[in-house]
Amino acid sequence: MNTTFLLGNGFDVCMGLKTRYIDFYKGHYLLLNRDNLPAYLKTFRESIQTFVSNDGKKAENDIDWSDLELALGQYSEKLEDPQEYLNIILDINKELKSYINVQDKVFKIDSNKANKIIKDFSQPESSNYMSYQDNHNLKAFKKGFQSIEYIHFMTFNYTNTLEKILELRDSKVAYANLSGYGVAFNEVLHIHSSINGDPAILVGVNSAEQIAKTDFRNNPNILDVIVKPRTNDMFGNGKNDAAMNLLNNSNLIVLFGVSVGDTDKKWWEAIGNELSKSACRVIYFVYDKPGEANPLLLGSKRREYQEKLFKAASIPEKNFNSLRSLVTIAYNTNYLM
Repeated sequence: MNTTFLLGNGFDVCMGLKTRYIDFYKGHYLLLNRDNLPAYLKTFRESIQTFVSNDGKKAENDIDWSDLELALGQYSEKLEDPQEYLNIILDINKELKSYINVQDKVFKIDSNKANKIIKDFSQPESSNYMSYQDNHNLKAFKKGFQSIEYIHFMTFNYTNTLEKILELRDSKVAYANLSGYGVAFNEVLHIHSSINGDPAILVGVNSAEQIAKTDFRNNPNILDVIVKPRTNDMFGNGKNDAAMNLLNNSNLIVLFGVSVGDTDKKWWEAIGNELSKSACRVIYFVYDKPGEANPLLLGSKRREYQEKLFKAASIPEKNFNSLRSLVTIAYNTNYLM
């Protein structure tokens, strides 16, 4: 059996890292010296927040990295010179890598906490994190495979947080899933690159259509830098193929800390394709202001997040109800915490 975890920035935040967009923008990017910058770059650093927040319509704490990436595509409309746009993307890429590198270096975790997280990876369908019925259904689904469970990781993060945790696995512990079969952990795939071991990190959009200025959509130098799947292809690292192979061969896909934003639509659509064939099950861990959560609205929240995933995956609305049983929403749990 193959289980694939897709981990977003919410995972690093859960581990205590200051890696939210607003941490980077207010704690680093906005504070950089702008005295000797070209006017267009100075203007960008000062005004990009307006685009990211959609003119203030989105609260700071609700902003995801995908909002920044969409804003980078939208900001192109303000420029005429493609080289200026290219320099802007290169600037934010450089500064983000510098900021994330610092955050990665300060991350520390003790072995007890690490092994609790590793156990959670082995048993995401535990009754600790979902209803009796969801737990029962997923256990029954996994029992149908009656074999070792191979656990794969596809992370959208640039940090090595996950690797540091997995390195602390207790060699004396035989990790197993809830069906009693052993689990084997495979290597971590950094689809947007890692600050260690990759030539550059990827910050940008899913496709050329997300670049607002149409004149820039046919510029290969711009596309190489800002269209993330194309950047992977430029490097020839095989990550796009590896990620697609993981998703196409997964029996269970677990989403944690991801915003399912449009700038990674390629991967949500791949999941949608597997769901439409009833080829997999999905567990989607979501967090939504726990202090305000009313337990009587749990059904409404589950449907809301199922539909968020379905829309991101380009699944037709007429198919939503037939696919709901394949997607378990684990709502406001302490999973991986």
